[in-house]
Amino acid sequence: MQKGQVSVEFLIVLALLLALLLFSLAVFAERNSGFIYSKERHEAGLLAGKLARTINGVHLAGDGAEARLLLEKRLDFNVAVLGNAVVVEWRDNYVDVALLTENVSAEQLELGKFVNVKNNGGSVVVENA
Repeated sequence: MQKGQVSVEFLIVLALLLALLLFSLAVFAERNSGFIYSKERHEAGLLAGKLARTINGVHLAGDGAEARLLLEKRLDFNVAVLGNAVVVEWRDNYVDVALLTENVSAEQLELGKFVNVKNNGGSVVVENA
C-alpha cells in the first residue's frame, strides 16, 4: 500500500462520517422544531381551557357569580374572547375552546396578571384585575 492511497481512503471515510453527522443534525433539528410546536400548542390549549372553564362556570352559577383567575405568562400568547369561544393565538397558529354562551364581553387580557370574571344579569364580563 502506498502513502497516497492511505490518505485518499482516510479522506473518503472522513467525508462519509461528516455526511452522517450532517444528516443526524438535520433529523434532530426537524424533530426538535416539532417538539417546540407541540409544546406551544399544548400550553395554548391549557390556557384557553382554563379561561373557558372559568367563564362557563361563572355563567352556569348565575347572576352575581364571580371568579378570579391568573393567566400565567409562559409563552408569548394573545388571548381573546370572540363570539362563543376563547381564542389563544401565537405566531401563525391558534387554539380555540368553546363557551356555553355568546353573551361575554372581554377587554384586552394581559398575561401574567389576574382577571376577574363576573356574571352581571346573565352577561359574563371578563376584565383585568
